[in-house]
Amino acid sequence: MSPAQATGTAPAPDKTTEAAEQLIRDVSRRLVTGVAVLTVAHQDTVHAATVSTACVVSQRPLTLSFSLRRESLMTSLISQSRQFVVNVLTGRQALLADWFANPQRPPGHRQFDLIKWEADPTSGAPVLQDSLARLTCRLTDQIKVGDADTLLIATATDAQAAPGRPLVNFAGHLHDVEFRDVVRRQGWRAPGAPAGLE
Repeated sequence: MSPAQATGTAPAPDKTTEAAEQLIRDVSRRLVTGVAVLTVAHQDTVHAATVSTACVVSQRPLTLSFSLRRESLMTSLISQSRQFVVNVLTGRQALLADWFANPQRPPGHRQFDLIKWEADPTSGAPVLQDSLARLTCRLTDQIKVGDADTLLIATATDAQAAPGRPLVNFAGHLHDVEFRDVVRRQGWRAPGAPAGLE
């Protein structure tokens, strides 16, 4: 029996394990992700939240996933409404990303007082004007992930896009990016092509 078991106290956290887990989290932030604002309307309530966890998981039908805090208001409202809108932000909309991530912003309709938006005709959720894209989604599944998160699975039922550059999250910071075409090899091993891939 260990001293901790004998005294009934919890063992001290393993600092080595904590450091390794933090390193993994830090490295994972180097995965570049787009930034979006989820919006939902349920009965007399509307709400929005900034996310950088949107991911396409299937093409037919087009299915997306989003990781949200299990006890968050957004998770609760989407669970009840079963419909919501994904507003994909442009590089010019970093202020919107910060606003809808601010826990001190007003609740309900008041958080949209200074925002240009219109109601989605299907779900009634706010559609943010000038966004890069809008996808109306229908919730199909919820999966508990980790200690405190829920993975929402949703099918896109409608979509619309506009020109512009995306707002992206990289290494914990938001960025406006400019894309450049890269050189790509047509065919895995074209005649006379070098053996390496660099």
